[in-house]
Amino acid sequence: MQDSAIALDELDLAVINCLEIAPRASWQRIGAALEVDPATIARRWQRLSRGRAAWVSGRASGLPDACQAIVLVDCATGAANDTAQRLARWPHVLSVEHISGSHDLSLLITVPGLGALSRLLLESLSAVPGVVATRTLLITRTFRLGDHWQLNVLDAAQRARLAAGVRPWPERPPRPRPLDATDRTLVLRLGQDGRAALSDLARETGLSISTVRRRMDGMVAGGQLQVRCDMALSLSGWPVGMWVWARADPNDRRTVEALLAITGARVCMRVSGGEPNLVVGFSLRTVHEVAVVESRLSVEAPRLTILGTSIVLRFIKRMGRVLDAAGRSQTVVPMEVWADPGEPPR
Repeated sequence: MQDSAIALDELDLAVINCLEIAPRASWQRIGAALEVDPATIARRWQRLSRGRAAWVSGRASGLPDACQAIVLVDCATGAANDTAQRLARWPHVLSVEHISGSHDLSLLITVPGLGALSRLLLESLSAVPGVVATRTLLITRTFRLGDHWQLNVLDAAQRARLAAGVRPWPERPPRPRPLDATDRTLVLRLGQDGRAALSDLARETGLSISTVRRRMDGMVAGGQLQVRCDMALSLSGWPVGMWVWARADPNDRRTVEALLAITGARVCMRVSGGEPNLVVGFSLRTVHEVAVVESRLSVEAPRLTILGTSIVLRFIKRMGRVLDAAGRSQTVVPMEVWADPGEPPR
């Protein structure tokens, strides 16, 4: 089957949903959850992966002094695509979106600290051909990221079987330790393939399998490693992205809880540096649902002031993956977010 003709059935979506919940679960565990032969599950994933329709990847998170920001970019007329493709090659630019509204591009950036963000904006981003102006919103708190969004096609019994026999994480996670060179090698390797076998990771790092497992478990439990399953949104049934730029009382927890309860709420972040102090991202089935979401916001979160909305016209890069026009994984850009931005790639 050619990439352009790939279509997903219910079993494909169920496999992806399992991997959204447990990205490194064995085929035996997923097969038991879905009551399907593990060999069939493995073949399904191989088809999805080769068709670039779905992928599992890892990235560093929770790094000390790390700084995240949303950078909105205005481009010269006719330069938006070239500029976006250039920025998508930058390791510190985790995501790039072409959006509607008063700006052309939205970037999600992670750098080691405020000084690194300043250098990236003043010395690197401002020198990119096609960039006319930028606006930066510093992310001060994350209530939800796309890491936690799911298709929700599994029923309660399937979820229970998937969770059966899994050792729970400790209630008090271990205190994170600084990532050393080996940890970073593991993180970057998982960025390429979040389901890489422990034996392969051990061989590539020169460590034992048990040591690799222990390091990975420690990073995940300590919030330093995030492994997630993504898919081409054009195949998900939720292809439309919507951003809401809003303002709310920073102490109003009920408003945030109400936002997170709305169907399709994928991202919610507190930001600083402009009129909005809250940014909410939604996944929608069609553009016609934009009005429905706006109506629900007025009812469910009446104390929220909506300053504007943007529709994602195209997802160009998502969490280190450069995408093709259909939203399928095309290229992996290593997310070395701990490194100083320095001289960006040309």
